[in-house]
Amino acid sequence: MAEFEDGLHYHSWGSRILYLQSPHIRGTDVKVFQTLFNLFLDHSAPPEGPMGSPIVVDGIFGPQTSHAVHEWQEYFGLPNDGVIGPITAATLGQYNSAYGGPRFGSRPIDHLGEFGGDVVVLQNRLNCYHYWAKVGEPADGYFGHKTRDAVKHFQHDMNALGIDRGVPVDGRVHGETFDALWAYTYLGGRGLFEGRNGIDTLWLQHFLKSRGFYSGALHGYFGSEVRHAVRHFQQSVGITPDGVVGPVTMFHIGKVFNKPASFWP
Repeated sequence: MAEFEDGLHYHSWGSRILYLQSPHIRGTDVKVFQTLFNLFLDHSAPPEGPMGSPIVVDGIFGPQTSHAVHEWQEYFGLPNDGVIGPITAATLGQYNSAYGGPRFGSRPIDHLGEFGGDVVVLQNRLNCYHYWAKVGEPADGYFGHKTRDAVKHFQHDMNALGIDRGVPVDGRVHGETFDALWAYTYLGGRGLFEGRNGIDTLWLQHFLKSRGFYSGALHGYFGSEVRHAVRHFQQSVGITPDGVVGPVTMFHIGKVFNKPASFWP
């Protein structure tokens, strides 16, 4: 078992509604939220200051995690009910209908020739890092030899860099690899454009700022300033400057960023 699971039952992130109840809900999906919440705090610098304090990452949806969900929802202007459903999960990189589905994580991706929106998400998440060189092209939704090799490279990094030891290095995307992708790749779960806010937009802001295209606040909001920065980046790499971050733009982001998963620009 990989380190991330640490004895927790695997539950695909976004596969169930998470909220405070007794007994407390437990699982790897809760741990994904806790991990991403803390990462957002670590890497954001909104004008009004941090949204809260780091929380314990234990996979248990207790009062502290419930409070963090309320803080997250208030910050992003979401329905503030303390429930992690599809709307809240989308701001944390899990957009269930991305690229027409099926939902990323709803099925294993392990047979060559599989096709679908979940494969697009897989390829996007890999392409934003140095795995672009293995995938070889923008996401097309087809799980072929190149994408499988990219998955193996990602799995190898999880172990070799000590990020998530125990992830099988077999090129197959099952529970442990899904968890690692959700917890350690931050862009690619959906297309981004003005009005789409969340941790993926925060990572994008860091990337654009590190390359001199963006000078604004690191707050996770995709506004006009981010859109202009995306357009300037797109112009610099010779692709259509539409201000929308889709598979082609993500592929070029990976070519420029070119680092392993879990790294922030």
